[in-house]
Amino acid sequence: MSEFFLKNLHHFKQITRFLISGGTSTLVNLAALFVLTDYFGVWYLISAVIAFICSFFVSFFLQKFWTFRNGDIDRVKRQLAYYFLVAMFGLSFNVAGIYFLVDILHLWYMLAQVIIGAILAVCNFCFYRFIVFNADSRLMPKKQNEQLKILIATGIYPPDLGGPATILTELPGALKKEGMAIKVITYSDVLLSEEEKKEGMVYRISRQQSSFGRQAKYFFQMLKLSFWADMIYATDTYSVGYFAYVIKALTGKKYLVRFAGDSAWETAVARGWTEDYIVDFQKKKYDSAIEKSKQRRTRIMVKADRIIAVSNFMAEVAGLIGVAKEKITVIYNSVDFFGEQSAKIKPEAPTLVFAGRLMPWKGVEALLYVVAKLKEQWPEIIFEVLGDGPEDKKLKELAHKLKIEPNVKFCGRVSEKDSHIIFARSTIFILNTNYEGLPHSVLNAMRAGLPVITTAVGGNVEVVQSGENGLLVPYNDKQAWVSAISRLLGDESLQAKFVANSQKTLENFRWDKLVAKTVIVLNDICRSNKK
Repeated sequence: MSEFFLKNLHHFKQITRFLISGGTSTLVNLAALFVLTDYFGVWYLISAVIAFICSFFVSFFLQKFWTFRNGDIDRVKRQLAYYFLVAMFGLSFNVAGIYFLVDILHLWYMLAQVIIGAILAVCNFCFYRFIVFNADSRLMPKKQNEQLKILIATGIYPPDLGGPATILTELPGALKKEGMAIKVITYSDVLLSEEEKKEGMVYRISRQQSSFGRQAKYFFQMLKLSFWADMIYATDTYSVGYFAYVIKALTGKKYLVRFAGDSAWETAVARGWTEDYIVDFQKKKYDSAIEKSKQRRTRIMVKADRIIAVSNFMAEVAGLIGVAKEKITVIYNSVDFFGEQSAKIKPEAPTLVFAGRLMPWKGVEALLYVVAKLKEQWPEIIFEVLGDGPEDKKLKELAHKLKIEPNVKFCGRVSEKDSHIIFARSTIFILNTNYEGLPHSVLNAMRAGLPVITTAVGGNVEVVQSGENGLLVPYNDKQAWVSAISRLLGDESLQAKFVANSQKTLENFRWDKLVAKTVIVLNDICRSNKK
């Protein structure tokens, strides 16, 4: 008996949702009838018609999107027509059945209503389940050779700066070339361009409004677009990943999450709640604020139909969070889709460059102490800091305190193109980080022909092999950083070796590989969606 129950658990849940949806529509009918008649003084027959219409649409949408998880928006008019016919048949059958049971068989009218109601409930469930909301029904013919329709939900999109926005400059077009239909929804500081309006692919939700307002608009626009899409591709966990999670709960729409960083850990560290390493963070228990954030993130990722991890390290973190191994696919970032690189120019003075968000774990504070020490040997040394963030003011004050202001250039956020120009006139790229999903900035530096020094953490070790294509140095070990930079500045042949070997490394991070693997994942999810 228990085995039978477990095998048919899905159908029991569906029946429960069917009954709840029917009960809800009945309550809507009664409430609308009462309010319109008793509070607004509408003639009861008109009230009954309005109440019936309201309850009809509530019933239809609940049964379609919640009970039977049918997200096919293209055939909604046809489904509405069949649903209405079923409702009219039910009304007629109810009247005739009660008449027969009461007047002919002399049953109590309340018992007669229960019997007829039960018969109608079973018939309606079967008709809805196997015909009206069944995508394979002959009444609902499928279009031939339909494109896969993918909704990309993102928090940032060009002209925004940053790794995810950079990839999205090319990914929609690449997926279109693979025969897919693409729409993109994003938060934005700019309005739709004329070209975007004509194309109809991008939907921008303005950031220039209250937090509640922009999130509400984003969610409802995303919900609307999800009816068009076969699946949702969420580029980050919060908040678009959470919206995808909610939409799946409401409609059954499948989604994947691109997992490049753990927002729960990043938020906790940025706010000073913890200094624990990201791996340890997954295993420990914290106060309610942190645990609530972790639980929300876990629900989003565990319920996702697939996780695209940007490195093996992030795949490991996803596993610690609770994602099943078979749901995780590693797809490396790429930087070779950019145009021609800026010509390499030997700088007049030794020039170090960092690019990234100015967050506590990026270790720029320690690098300022390192530059102050290096200045003793190379008085003209320059340190270019590309990026902004919470640490900006603190770092500028430290540079002043260390008397290295002439040697440090805080450039703020710069475009990808401008960063390439700065890389081209630099000597060494340095990244003293305690956490990196996959170092997009290191890939950019390698492509620009820069030797790299970074830390042996996270996804860094999947890019840099110490002594072969760069150097790996312990996080925040100032003396080790001074030694490593001094060694590389004083050995141009070693610089040349790292640059040459880096070009070979980049073969593992090609754009065509990223696109091909992404297409496979999307097809797998959509195929399983139709089973």
